[in-house]
Amino acid sequence: MGMGLIVPRSEVEKLREVTGWILIYGRRKTGKTFLVRKFLRYDSYYFISRSLEVFSYNKDLELLSYDIFFDRIKREIEERKTIVIDEFQRLPQSFLDFLHFSKSFAKSQIILVGSSLSFVNKILGTESPLLGIVYPFRLGLIKPRDIIFSLSKYYSDKECLLLSMFARDPVVLEALTPNDNLESFLRRVIPKIRVVVRSLIGEIFTEEERELTKRYEAIIKAVAAGNKKPSEVASFISGMLGEHLKSQDVKKYLKNLVEMNLLKRIKIFRKKAYFYFIDSPIIDLYYYLDLKTGFSELDIPIDILISKAMGKVPFYYENFVVELLAEIYGCELEKSFSPEIDGILTRGKQIEAVVEVKMGNITTKEVNNFLRKVEDFDCRKIVIAENTFKDKRVESMTAEQLVEKAKEKKQKS
Repeated sequence: MGMGLIVPRSEVEKLREVTGWILIYGRRKTGKTFLVRKFLRYDSYYFISRSLEVFSYNKDLELLSYDIFFDRIKREIEERKTIVIDEFQRLPQSFLDFLHFSKSFAKSQIILVGSSLSFVNKILGTESPLLGIVYPFRLGLIKPRDIIFSLSKYYSDKECLLLSMFARDPVVLEALTPNDNLESFLRRVIPKIRVVVRSLIGEIFTEEERELTKRYEAIIKAVAAGNKKPSEVASFISGMLGEHLKSQDVKKYLKNLVEMNLLKRIKIFRKKAYFYFIDSPIIDLYYYLDLKTGFSELDIPIDILISKAMGKVPFYYENFVVELLAEIYGCELEKSFSPEIDGILTRGKQIEAVVEVKMGNITTKEVNNFLRKVEDFDCRKIVIAENTFKDKRVESMTAEQLVEKAKEKKQKS
């Protein structure tokens, strides 16, 4: 049985400060609807169905025709109200034109919520009638410090870190139970994501042309297979799609996938280029397991899937820890693979810290290797490991100390 956990999200305060019209968008199942209905004040809430019927969640639940919904909006937009329109992308183009026309005399605050990829292209595109009159706000996974703060009340600090890197995706957060450890959680979640992830990805591309859908899915699989640069992605999918593609050909698709929180990009240190990763470890794990075992179509024993998943956990742990540190210190995260540095924390052009992450204990040899790689960096040198390491040249931190820093940061914010 799930915990019914409600995670206070840092984004709420930012949204409350916005006085104009807001567009909240991002991948499905990132908690957009929950955040709006649980934490934001509104007077009218409308949910648009695929058939253009409208559910009204005001004092009572009503099912409205589009015409009745439109008549209500025309009246309410001239009143001092806050109006939420969820799954807004399903409305016709004429409604966007109506909002554009009415903005000059409207007294209400409009909050638009949407998920599909075509929605992002339509609303944020240069020809959109709403461009410049709505404040775009992308909602992604739960921020590391937010999920840490909530889970630390129920789990040991190390278990909190391990669970947080997966549970920060709301699509599986509800599956968490108070007695979980990482393995028990994954045993419950892996069979679920076999169904959920394909459906999740499919919904994002519902309104896209079939050929474009195939290309986007190929790019996601390429990134899951470890291709981090546009050139590597282009080479990988050229064979899959039977056409020769260059890095420039895939950059616009990568940009769209970043906009929808399916991918994230991290700046390559000292270069005007980026590495690309699947944003959610749980979605990455789905594609990873499928590449390794074909589990999306085959009935693979759970013990085999768990064994494969545990092999990928150090990668997720490293990425989560450096992202958490970047949040704690208010820095941007950059990466380098030559030399290989787990995390480089920057603020503007200033390098604040370089980071080495180990899930288990770190040895003297490993610390010395890290120090040799970063000897030219005049900044803090942070080592995160199970054990502490006494060396004046490094700041040694355990999982417990990291969780305490994250909680302090959350309490101060």
